[in-house]
Amino acid sequence: MKRNKKLLVAAAAGALTVAAAVPAFALENEFHGSFTAFYDLSNFSAVGNDGFEQFNAAGNGPGTGNATGLRRIENGVDVGKAKTENYFVQRARLGYTAKASDSAKLVTAFELDYSFWGNSNFTIGRNTGGGIGADSVNLETKSVYLDLKSSMVNAKIGMQPYNDSFKGILFDDDMAGVLLSHDYTNASVSAGYFRFLGDALGKNTWDMISLDGKYDISKNFKVGAAYYYIKDNRSNGSTSTTVASNPPSAFVDGAGNPIYPAGTTFTTTTTANAPNDVKIHTLGLNAEGVIGPVTLNGFAMAQFGDISDVVNGNQSVTRAAHGYALNLGAKAPVFGGTLRSEFLYVAGGKNAWYVPANQNSGTSGGAFYDGEMIMLLRDKNAKTIDQALIFDVNNYNQGVILGTIGYDHACTDKITSSINAGFAAIAKDVGVATAPRHNSNYIGTELNLESNYKLNANTTLGIRGGYVFLGDYFRGLNADNPYDMKIIASYAF
Repeated sequence: MKRNKKLLVAAAAGALTVAAAVPAFALENEFHGSFTAFYDLSNFSAVGNDGFEQFNAAGNGPGTGNATGLRRIENGVDVGKAKTENYFVQRARLGYTAKASDSAKLVTAFELDYSFWGNSNFTIGRNTGGGIGADSVNLETKSVYLDLKSSMVNAKIGMQPYNDSFKGILFDDDMAGVLLSHDYTNASVSAGYFRFLGDALGKNTWDMISLDGKYDISKNFKVGAAYYYIKDNRSNGSTSTTVASNPPSAFVDGAGNPIYPAGTTFTTTTTANAPNDVKIHTLGLNAEGVIGPVTLNGFAMAQFGDISDVVNGNQSVTRAAHGYALNLGAKAPVFGGTLRSEFLYVAGGKNAWYVPANQNSGTSGGAFYDGEMIMLLRDKNAKTIDQALIFDVNNYNQGVILGTIGYDHACTDKITSSINAGFAAIAKDVGVATAPRHNSNYIGTELNLESNYKLNANTTLGIRGGYVFLGDYFRGLNADNPYDMKIIASYAF
């Protein structure tokens, strides 16, 4: 027994000696996240409520559309009234940061969505599992990047959130890349390289290079400039055509396939589709200044380069890019609250603004959430069900002319409210000779109201609703004015 005790003491002493010889390693673990659920009552939020698509679906404009929202189609017949929908949406976001020191940390973020309660169960896929029994695999990875800091440079390496310096009208998304930045006393600079999509060989890729700088001229006046270069030369696969040496007979087999005479040979020709050929240079200037009680901010941006349009499946036609955009925003304290406004002009037609589009969820920018709209523009509270009359500022090469005004007020220490109005039109009608142009460029006017109650430091209950008076852009389309009402519960930690 004594011998065993001596062995234990010796082992403990040895362990302490080893521990003393190894430098201490303290890892700080940070967990944070958010949860949002809301009930939505609307005649607008179904897929297919894009204003351009809706109008064209009625045969009143170029292209084809999917008329499922602003007007109601039953058995191919337009019955005029948009369907009223009601559903529940849920999203949770979880973040974990492993901080080894002030100069190195790993940042991760994950998301779990139910596009709506009751959508599915016992399955695999993003936004699924909202049905009874749940038991679905639906975890999404949003960010995984290394954040390194030194006196010379801050480097972020990996999949990270990144947005432009112009209120997100070009890009605002998660993307893989390297972002280098440095802060000076009155200035900051950054340079980044990002790969949007590509193949394993790295030859046919969709990439972006960014350069950004900001300078504080004084306490009340700031200026900035940025340059973004986006190149897309991804391949588009190939097209195969099979030709028979003899015409088919008048008969078909049990599957409905034509039967060819005996001795018929088949020749298959495979043709490579034209690759993308996009080279877009975007230059922008922004500024913010205080004049008396009013804070002004805005930007001017221009694009040049080449855009390829793929026609007939495999032919590429290259055209020059001439996009430009202008913005002016203002805010001022009024009656104990904040009065704010935004004006945005984005060119259309031959001067259409290029916005990069991802493969699954539409565009990766151009939402312009600063407008605080619900249906004219994309709603800041929307999750996977996300519709808008102007989904992005390119707006099917029509561009946009937008004005918004809003007022925020803290009614009590727990209740805050906002009221907003927005007015939108297209900048350029893209009607063609084979289809009539719209009766008007005016898309519509939106009025919306929001009120939030802070239940505690982490939890907020709110209501947000809006109504759109459709403009004559939609004349001839038997459409209802859209409305949307949400009751929202959110929690952040």
